[in-house]
Amino acid sequence: MRGSWRIGELAGIGIYIHWSFLILPALVGLNAFSEAGSAAAFDAVMFVLAVFGCVVLHELGHALAARRFGIGTRDITLLPIGGVANLERMPRHPVQELVIALAGPAVNVAIALAIFLWFQLSGRLGLLLPDGFFTSSFLVRLLWANVGLTVFNLLPAFPMDGGRVLRSLLAMVVPYSQATDAAAIVGQVIAVLLGLLGLFGGYTLIFVALFVFFAGRAEAAMVRRQERGREVNVGHVMLRQFRTVHADAYIQDVAQGMLFDAQHEFPVIEGQRFLGMVSRGDLLAAMARGDGYRPVGQITRRGVLAVERNAPLDSTIQRMAAAGLSSTPVTDGGVMVGIVTLEAIQRFLQTGQVFDVPYAEVVTQG
Repeated sequence: MRGSWRIGELAGIGIYIHWSFLILPALVGLNAFSEAGSAAAFDAVMFVLAVFGCVVLHELGHALAARRFGIGTRDITLLPIGGVANLERMPRHPVQELVIALAGPAVNVAIALAIFLWFQLSGRLGLLLPDGFFTSSFLVRLLWANVGLTVFNLLPAFPMDGGRVLRSLLAMVVPYSQATDAAAIVGQVIAVLLGLLGLFGGYTLIFVALFVFFAGRAEAAMVRRQERGREVNVGHVMLRQFRTVHADAYIQDVAQGMLFDAQHEFPVIEGQRFLGMVSRGDLLAAMARGDGYRPVGQITRRGVLAVERNAPLDSTIQRMAAAGLSSTPVTDGGVMVGIVTLEAIQRFLQTGQVFDVPYAEVVTQG
């Protein structure tokens, strides 16, 4: 995520903190300092950091559970509203999603139980019911904070874990897309109720309600797009009219013809055989080096991902994202038959329609 800094690593997963997170402990510390002085400010900031340490462990629980099912986690990022474990993909099997969703709250339950047992073994169990939350000990507050995190995250509303638990249970009896729509509706109803409570209990609940409402809608829309991607293969979305470059074409001739072309990356072919890709940036860099007289084949990036015409669209999207590609060639038995671009995929996922935009003719050696 942009604007994030890496602060460490747990179980091979990078932990990042978004710049906006710093606003939260700063505001909490300033508020405590204005009311009770520097010692209270220090305690308040340390408590916020301790709670978010528990949030990191919560997200790590999701990540480790996902790893058991062969799903990697790119990173964990801390935001003012909580943490986000960026999984490489979402599980499609209901049982897997159920386990992964429950793993996070289970960590908070374990932390709360560990603190509870410490108080019990030390004979101080009565301290768990203080007169006031903010006047109780650090560990007491941390215990109840983890209880609160557990309850809040198990609300059956996206993007909380409870919404995913509800979807996984529904997906055991109805199609995944229908389960998502039903869970999203439940989440939006809960968001409205939270918003109404916020009118009497403070603006924080209203902010949370808005976040839950729109996040639920976004989740449902994303799943609908993913379902479209599973229903078709690459051949259905690929562009059949596009510009290619012959490997023996001179760089200067190709560059001059492509300066104002709508296409940014170009398949390089030799006869009917696909060799690799060359971008407009590659061509301009070669021109700047004085290599305009050389053939394009010498600057072609080989070993580039090429997908088969009958490959599923959803897995192709994941492969392109992992390789950092905005477009990639489509082959049929080794012969290039089209090109698929993220722009075309996005249009299809949003509208269900394919716009095959024609490009100029094939460039050959002049």
